[in-house]
Parts: sequence; structure tokens; C-alpha cells
Amino acid sequence: MSPRSNLFICAAALSLLTACDDPPRADDSIFQKTLQGYYDSHPVCAAIPLTFPVDLRSDGDAARKRQLEPLVAAGLIAGTTIQKNEPAASGQEQATDYLRYAPTAAGEKVVRKGADSFLGGTDICFARRKVVKIESFTEPADAAGEKVSRVTYAYELKDVEPWATGPDIAGAFPQIATLLAKPGNQATDVLVQTDNGWKHECDVR
Repeated sequence: MSPRSNLFICAAALSLLTACDDPPRADDSIFQKTLQGYYDSHPVCAAIPLTFPVDLRSDGDAARKRQLEPLVAAGLIAGTTIQKNEPAASGQEQATDYLRYAPTAAGEKVVRKGADSFLGGTDICFARRKVVKIESFTEPADAAGEKVSRVTYAYELKDVEPWATGPDIAGAFPQIATLLAKPGNQATDVLVQTDNGWKHECDVR
């Protein structure tokens, strides 16, 4: 093999090694793809401070039951009557009626454990984000040992669940009505540079 051929092979190998070490690019198209990939698997949800199944006294908890009834009407949860033995004034136990609310088979697709494990609760998921446009982003910079960029983007809601637009749902979950009422939305998320490209900060922590 000639010296010239050896030089060409070495140069090609060096080029490949350099390319492997190049950090992921930071631009609109990559950031939009990264954000969309994240939100395709993380729907838009409303949080409620309950963990299903939940038992509410049949003769009480009226406000909480009023909030849950629209979910019952939508077929997302169902209430069944159960009895619990509780202490009575006589010192004896007596059976007390409760309504036990739990997700239905259809509801299990949208009623899920709260995303924040520390706070607990339940998320009622009703739509997904579609990233429409990257408005701006900061130059990648070091933060707590990671290279990050703050990305501001416009988005709209898609795949809105039909039940989410009903007036009863709006009354019980005003945060859903507020989000659906906005024709356009803007948010800022932090993306982190990794060996496998850019990732949403929630996917790396």
C-alpha cells in the first residue's frame, strides 16, 4: 500500500473519530423533534388530589362527589356501593355505606397515577401537545455539570378527548376549560445535551 493510501485512510479514520465526538447540534428542527417526541408520550393532564380507588361516604363528601360525577357520566370512572364497619355511639360497630370510585376499562387509558410521585394524586389526561414552532432558544451552556438550553416554543392541543369539552367537565375541572379555551399557547422547557442527542430534562432526571 502506498504512503499516499495510508495517509488517506488515516485521515478518514480521524474524521470519523472527530464526528463521533461532535456534540449534538442545537437548532430549531432538532429541538422541535426532541420536544415533540417527549410530548407524544406525555399527554396534557389535569391533576386532582385523589388516589383511586377512593371511598366516599354515601351520606357525605358531597363536594367531592360533585367533582367526580362528570367523570362517571363520561364513563371514565364508576361508583359501586360498599359497606364498612365503623364505631358507633353505642360502642358497637355498625355498617356504613360508602361509594367506591375506580377507573373503568375505558378510563384506565386517561386516568392515571399522578406524574409527581411525591405529591401523589391522579392525573386526568385529555389531550396532547403539538409543537408548532420554536420561538427561541438559549445557547447551550453548562448547568450543574450538564450542557442545557432553554427552549421557548409555540404549541397547540391535539387529540382532545370528546368528553373534555363538555360543560360539566369545565365546571368540575376549570384548568381543562382554561387550556382548551386558548387558541395558542407558549411554553419554555429545558433540554439537556446527552451522548444520545438532546433530551427533555424530565427524561434524564
